[in-house]
Amino acid sequence: MGKLKYLGVAVLIVLLMGAAVWLVTFMKSEEFVYKDNGMLHWIEMTSRNGKIKGTYHQKEIIDEIGEVPFIEEKKYSFTGKTTENGFELVLKSGGENRQFDASYSEGDLFFREHGKSDAKLFQSIRKKELDDYEKELQEELQVAIDESEEKFKSFIRTFFSELKSIYGYLYTAENGEYQLFVKIDEALLEGELSGSLLMMQQTGEKNNPYEEIRYELNGITDGHMLQFYTTVDGKSTKMKGNFHGDASSFDLSFWEANQKLTFNAVTKEQFKKNYDEFKAKVQGE
Repeated sequence: MGKLKYLGVAVLIVLLMGAAVWLVTFMKSEEFVYKDNGMLHWIEMTSRNGKIKGTYHQKEIIDEIGEVPFIEEKKYSFTGKTTENGFELVLKSGGENRQFDASYSEGDLFFREHGKSDAKLFQSIRKKELDDYEKELQEELQVAIDESEEKFKSFIRTFFSELKSIYGYLYTAENGEYQLFVKIDEALLEGELSGSLLMMQQTGEKNNPYEEIRYELNGITDGHMLQFYTTVDGKSTKMKGNFHGDASSFDLSFWEANQKLTFNAVTKEQFKKNYDEFKAKVQGE
C-alpha cells in the first residue's frame, strides 16, 4: 500500500507539472506601449487558446489656455479572438463597443480601429520600461505647467487685439423676424467689456412694421467665456456665452430665444448691407 501511495503522489506531481507546462504553452501575457507628444497609451493583453482579453490604458496631457495642465487617465477593457491576420478586438467605451484590428510586426503590435486606415504601432515592453515612459510624461506635464502662464498671457494679448479690430457681431433669426447686432466699444486686457446690442425686429403692426431697440451692455470675458449684463423692461438681465477659440464668433444666450445664438464678426460695410436689406424687407420696400 505504501508503494501505491507514493506512486499516486508521483502521478499527481507529473500531472501538475503537465498542467503548468500547458499554461505556459497556451497562455501568453504581453504589454505594448505607444508614446507621442503629451500622450501615453499602453495595452495589457493576455491570449489563451485563441481567446484574448486585456486592458487599454490612456494617459494624455490636457493643456487648455487659461487652465492648469493635467493628465487625464482612462482605461477600457477589451476582449477578442485571433484571426489569420492577427486579432479582432472589441473595446468597451462609454457604454458602446468599438471594434479594433491588431497584428504583430516583428514583436510589436499594429493597432487600428476597424474600418479606418490610420494605425498606431505599439512597441513591446517590460514593466520597467513602462515606468520610464510614465516618468517622461510627468516631465512633459511639468513643462506644460511652467509654460501655461506665458501661453495664457500671449493668448490674451492676441485675442483682445483681434477683438478691438472687429466692427461688430451680427445674428439674423432663421425665420427673419429679428436681427441682432452686438458692438463692443471698449475691451480691457483685464477682461472688462462695454458696448451695446441693437435689436431690429418685425412688430406685426401694419402702420409700423419695423422697430429698433438698443440695449447698453457691460460684461466680462477671458477669451473663452462671455457674459453681458443689460436692462430689459426695467429688470437686470444676464446673457451668457462663449467664444469659439478666437474673437471671430461667439454663442450667446438671448432672453427671447430658448437656445444660445451664434454671432459672427462683420465689417462696417457688411453690417450696413444687412441692416438696409433687413429693414427694407420688413417695411416691404
